[in-house]
Amino acid sequence: MIRRTATHASLILVSAAVVALLAGCTQETPDAVTPTAVVPSPAASADQALAPSVVTPGDLDGTDVSVVIATSLVLAVPDGTEAEWTGTTDDVSIAEFSGGGPSEGAVFRPGFTARALGTTAATLTAPDGKTESFRISVVAP
Repeated sequence: MIRRTATHASLILVSAAVVALLAGCTQETPDAVTPTAVVPSPAASADQALAPSVVTPGDLDGTDVSVVIATSLVLAVPDGTEAEWTGTTDDVSIAEFSGGGPSEGAVFRPGFTARALGTTAATLTAPDGKTESFRISVVAP
């Protein structure tokens, strides 16, 4: 019985020693800086680009499309026809057509660039001559 108690006591001492050694392995740095999430300021957020609105030309006729200022309304046209689409707006200071096609090794889709808050009438003409009439409302983000 004494031998069993001694063995039990030895195990407890060894276990305590191992725990003490392992606890000593971790380094505590009292001057350590705890990382915090970086929250951008409103001014920094304003500098981030917003995604363009993408629409199929056939969905435009007779509609009013809202586009965030300083973004674009990009037209999802069939590949290979990007340069063949034309467009107009009644007020180019609000929104302006931007032609598509190849440039510097890339192919760009046609669309409308939202320049100022407001609403303007717009037209889009397909390669086959079909014209879609719609309105573009440029809105704040």
